Amino acid sequence: MVVGIIAEYNPFHNGHRYQIEQIRKKVKDATIVAVMSGNFTQRGEAAILDKFTRAELAINGGCDLVLELPFVFAVRSAQDFARGAINLLKNLGIVDILAFGAEIDDIKLLQKAAKILDTSEFNQMLRDDLSKGISYASATCQVLSKILSIDEKILRLPNLILAIEYLRALNATLIKPLLIPRVLSQHNEKKLHSNISSATAIRTSVYLKKTSWDQISETIDNKTLEVLKKSELPSMENLFKPLIMKIICSKITELENIYGMNEGLENKLISSARSSENFETLVNSLVSQRYTRTRIQRLILHFLIKLQKEDIAIFDSDSINYARILAFNQQGRNLIHLIKKTTNIPIINKVSKHILSRDIYKQSNNLKVYQKMLYFDIISSDIFSILYPNIKLGQDFIKSPYYNIN
Repeated sequence: MVVGIIAEYNPFHNGHRYQIEQIRKKVKDATIVAVMSGNFTQRGEAAILDKFTRAELAINGGCDLVLELPFVFAVRSAQDFARGAINLLKNLGIVDILAFGAEIDDIKLLQKAAKILDTSEFNQMLRDDLSKGISYASATCQVLSKILSIDEKILRLPNLILAIEYLRALNATLIKPLLIPRVLSQHNEKKLHSNISSATAIRTSVYLKKTSWDQISETIDNKTLEVLKKSELPSMENLFKPLIMKIICSKITELENIYGMNEGLENKLISSARSSENFETLVNSLVSQRYTRTRIQRLILHFLIKLQKEDIAIFDSDSINYARILAFNQQGRNLIHLIKKTTNIPIINKVSKHILSRDIYKQSNNLKVYQKMLYFDIISSDIFSILYPNIKLGQDFIKSPYYNIN
């Protein structure tokens, strides 16, 4: 049986290892393929480690194959993130089960919620709430709470809406769900625990240096610990001056065409760019009841890589995707050979066989849909390299997938 996981592994920790162990207990002879975000996460933040390193650590932690979730889905809303990842798993033609975590152990309730999201009643109530100026995420929780007659606080548990979106996307596939309840630590909890801690807690501890490495070592494996100790940490502040320069050099029509730029937000972005002292103050000046911090951070990344509304329209309407291999072991290698027989989408091992560096700078209109999507992965990786003094541009053309032969 082939089991899919959708993850960010930011970084890989004991909770992820627990999930993999549970899969192997529940599914006999499981082969595990993980679809993982690239260098930027769904929240619009730089990952604490680059995608190649995180994929390698995931293989060492128990996955068999790690594929990259394209940037144009990875840095989107929960709905688009889930839909893009599950579409990729479906297009492989071999995935039987999707394993995912949630804070409550009630698959029937989550499936009921997933079905409600596509009803006319839900959409009408959602529009009514959005018209009051609140964010999409908040409106979704409020409406689901009313229809399901459950406490809204339950729906606001960090991983729950994403779990519901997974189930919603699975309705268009033959892939079966496998719910593995989260243990000990919630998704975004900032406090370290002795065994299983959230990735948020680990990142917070590493960045703020308020916790000893001995304490952190209790929540991650030795290889992840070793890598984190040696790595320089990315800082979104490094993007501030390039971002400001690009904003003030852009025409208003160019800003209007950026995906996620709505309701005059481009004017506020220009104004904030001229008055903000750093990246943090810029983001904070744009956050409002309607626009969450996460949405603003994603918007900034979309602007930096020039992801336009027309691009998203093409990617969302076209089922063409690709499987970009980041890492694998021997079992994963066998799975790759099988996938080549069951899928119609490109399997990308070496990027230069699918797109050339000169295509990146020419931005050719002759590129196929999947090549245009791959283009944004490459550009986002180059932007990510700006956050690290020792990472060169063009990593997607330089790095090869990690192969664990043991």
